[in-house]
Amino acid sequence: MARASKTTAAEASRIVAQAAAGLPVVALVGRVNVGKSTLFNRIVGRGRAIVSPIAGTTRDLNLGRATHNDREFVVVDSGGLELYAARPVTERAVAEALRAVAAADVVVFVIDGRGGVISADAEALALVRETGRPTLVAVNKIDNHGQEGAAAEAYALGAAEVVAVSAAHGLGVEQLLDAIVARLPAHAAAPQTRPDLRVALIGRPNVGKSSLLNRLAGFDRSIVDDRPGTTRDPVDLRLNAGGRDLLLMDTAGIRRPTRIEGGLEQFSAGRAIETIRRAEVLILVIDAAEGVTDQDARLARVVENHDRAMVIVCNKWDVAARAGKRAPVFVRDAYDRHPFLEYAPMLFTSAVTGDGVERLIPATARAGDAWHASFQTAHLNRVLAETLAATDPPLVGRRRLRLMYVTQTGSAPPRFTFFTNLERDIPVHYVRFLENRFRAALELENAGTPLRLEFRRTGRSWTESRDRAAGAAAAGSRPRPSRER
Repeated sequence: MARASKTTAAEASRIVAQAAAGLPVVALVGRVNVGKSTLFNRIVGRGRAIVSPIAGTTRDLNLGRATHNDREFVVVDSGGLELYAARPVTERAVAEALRAVAAADVVVFVIDGRGGVISADAEALALVRETGRPTLVAVNKIDNHGQEGAAAEAYALGAAEVVAVSAAHGLGVEQLLDAIVARLPAHAAAPQTRPDLRVALIGRPNVGKSSLLNRLAGFDRSIVDDRPGTTRDPVDLRLNAGGRDLLLMDTAGIRRPTRIEGGLEQFSAGRAIETIRRAEVLILVIDAAEGVTDQDARLARVVENHDRAMVIVCNKWDVAARAGKRAPVFVRDAYDRHPFLEYAPMLFTSAVTGDGVERLIPATARAGDAWHASFQTAHLNRVLAETLAATDPPLVGRRRLRLMYVTQTGSAPPRFTFFTNLERDIPVHYVRFLENRFRAALELENAGTPLRLEFRRTGRSWTESRDRAAGAAAAGSRPRPSRER
């Protein structure tokens, strides 16, 4: 898959600094499998980064906020600094790590204390020092107090300060944080702002999620490679588009359970599911050349079961169009085969050429607005009256269903409760009819949000309930007669 755009190290450093929102940046760098991700999780206080004994697990930059001694800062986990890497994906991980160094206020160079200092450590540390950034050396995997002597080797690298730590057990991490905070710049930190909308890209491996993220960002935030499984940790990006402050999250590809290979892919898939819970709008990316597969439909069901808004992006449309596919036929066939997808808009893009990508953020924003939408009860009941005038409710058993009134009882997504004379065995086709009528009247057709309809039994109509409530309010406002004689 082609890369979406190119960027210089200076531009990428500026973007990392911008993502930190004015907070100081601390970069964790070092060779592969020295425990950077474990240390990252220990510092930020939660398991954001995937930890595995497999070398090269972390590839993209992973950012998290941390606080120590009343100083807040951003920690950046990076891929391994393997300076003589032969694989392109590893070379790009090295480039990402060096960008993190360029953006950092403090660099923590992590060494494996069990393996000792090797020439690759010395060469990587020398490269980091050339940036002029304040640098600490953390000798990791010192798991008991009898091993501190192993950290003495690090002084041979010319390090001014060496801290022995065990990221797995927390030993020495407090001292490391003290040393980091002592080197942070004194400028005031900007307050953390909540994004207007949290959006996540999900889909099967190698459908183009990372390429779309890079295209939207305008630079290579995620590493892109032809081989599936390149992205492992969720990648977060703050993006301002159309006046909206978005948090855009890239995720690892999710294959069906029978095809997941090894524990590392299981961890990646699990993190992707966690990201679905963090997001408000999910962008389901599919390979347009392959069409909507069963696994795509399963992922869409996961989104629906989590009550999230969704936009479907048919990527690689340039390839599909050359194969003779036509968008209207593609949409009709997809909705005919999977009717539950009809609430989600379907866009056609090519991350390689950029075609159609400009429509993605507006569609996502509309889905987020629809997901949070609220409607007045009077308006909903006018829609209900028009619906009942158009078609009589069905018989349920031997009784005619009567819909007294409707009100919104929740949002994110919108939830409408209908008060009826019956609350069970209401035909599915009639529920779908109601949903379609309300979607059309409320401009929620193909808007991207689920719509939840609930039915509750009552004996009064909306007007009766309104009049009774008004009468109770009037009675409460009248002065009570005195009990004095």
